[in-house]
Amino acid sequence: MAEEKKRGGGPKTSDGKARSSQNSLKHGGRAQTLILPDESQDDYDRIEAGWRAEFEPDGYQEERLLEILVRSDWFFQRTERRWMEAEADGADQHQLDLLQRYKTTTERSFWRAWQALRGLRKDLMRLDERNRKLDSENKDLRAECQRLRAQEKARVSERAPQANARGARANKKSEKLNVLEQWVEVSTAATGETVTKLSPTNEKLQKIVAKRERIPDLVYRRLFFVGAVPPEYAWTTSDARTAGAGGLGTQRMVWERWLEQIAKESVSAGGHLLPCGGNLPRPKERGGCECPVCTENQHLLKAAGFK
Repeated sequence: MAEEKKRGGGPKTSDGKARSSQNSLKHGGRAQTLILPDESQDDYDRIEAGWRAEFEPDGYQEERLLEILVRSDWFFQRTERRWMEAEADGADQHQLDLLQRYKTTTERSFWRAWQALRGLRKDLMRLDERNRKLDSENKDLRAECQRLRAQEKARVSERAPQANARGARANKKSEKLNVLEQWVEVSTAATGETVTKLSPTNEKLQKIVAKRERIPDLVYRRLFFVGAVPPEYAWTTSDARTAGAGGLGTQRMVWERWLEQIAKESVSAGGHLLPCGGNLPRPKERGGCECPVCTENQHLLKAAGFK
C-alpha cells in the first residue's frame, strides 16, 4: 500500500512563508506588529500621551503597567475599527464572528490592564495615606514626649534647690557625725591583774577605716569599768566614789590623735589606755554638753574643724 501523502505543516517555499506571515495583517486581529501599514505612529503616541497625562506614573511598577495599558488600548481600538469596517463592507457572518472574538479578547486585555493600574494607584494612595497618618501620629507622640520632658525638667528644677539644701545639710551632718566607736572594758582578774579588752581591736579598727572613702573625724573610746577603777586608770577620775564603784567614761579625739595614742600605748602602757592630753567635747550634732570640762574644751573642737 502506497504511503499516503502528508497534509498540512504550512508553506515550504520562501514565497509561501512570506505570504503566510501576512495572513494576520488581513484584519489585524492577531497581529503583534505595533504599527500596521494603515496605522500611524502619531496616533499611538497620542494614546500614550493621553494615558500618561491621566495617571502620571511614578516608579517602575506604574511605568510598566502604563506601557501594557497603552498597547492593550491600541490593539483594542484596532480590532474595534476592523470589526466596524468589515460590517460596513458587508462581510459574511463568519468573518464578523471572527473579528468579534478578536475584539472581545483585546477589550478584556485592555480592561485588565486598566484595572491593574488603577488598583496599584489605589494601593499606593492608601499606603501614602497610611504613611501620612503615621507621620502625624509620630509628630503627636514626639510633641507629647517633649511636653512630658519639659514638665519633668520643670519639676526637677523646682526640686533642685530643696534637694541641694537637703544634700548640703546631709553632707554637713554626715561630715560632722563621721564617728568611729571603740568599746573598752576594764576589769580586775582573780589574780589582781588589770585586764583591758578593746572592741574592735586597734588593728581591726584600722582595717575598717582603710576600706572607707575617707577617714573618720572623731574616734570615741567608751570606757566601762567593771567594779572599782584600777590604779592604771586612776587618771580617769578624781572622785573617790566613782573610783570605788566604777562606771563609764569617754575619750573623744580626732583620727590622727588616736593613731598617735595607740602608738604610745603600745610602747609604755602594757596594753592599757593612757590619757589623750585633751578630751574633745561632745559635738552639738550629738546633743552637745554644757559641763565645765566640755565648755573649757570647745576651742579644741573648733581647732579640729567643727563649729
